[in-house]
Amino acid sequence: MPRYFFDIDNHERYVDDEGTVLTNADEARVQAVIFAGDYLREHPDLVRNGSRFSVAVRDESGTILLNVVVTASEPVDAGFSPP
Repeated sequence: MPRYFFDIDNHERYVDDEGTVLTNADEARVQAVIFAGDYLREHPDLVRNGSRFSVAVRDESGTILLNVVVTASEPVDAGFSPP
C-alpha cells in the first residue's frame, strides 16, 4: 500500500518524514481533513484574522496531491448581523 505524507504550514513548515500507509489518495484526502480539524482543535490560536493554516498531502514521489487550507477573516463591517 502507498505511503502519504502530511506537511503542516502555519507560518512555519513542518515536514512529515514518516508518512502514513493508506489504501489510496481518497483515503489520504479524508485523513488530511480529519488531521487538520484535530490539529486546530488542539491549537485554535493558529487561525486568527488574516492567518492561514494548511496541510499538504504528498505521495511517495513527493508530488503534492492536495492542500487543505483554513483561513480566517473578520467581516469588513463588524456591525453586520445576518437576518
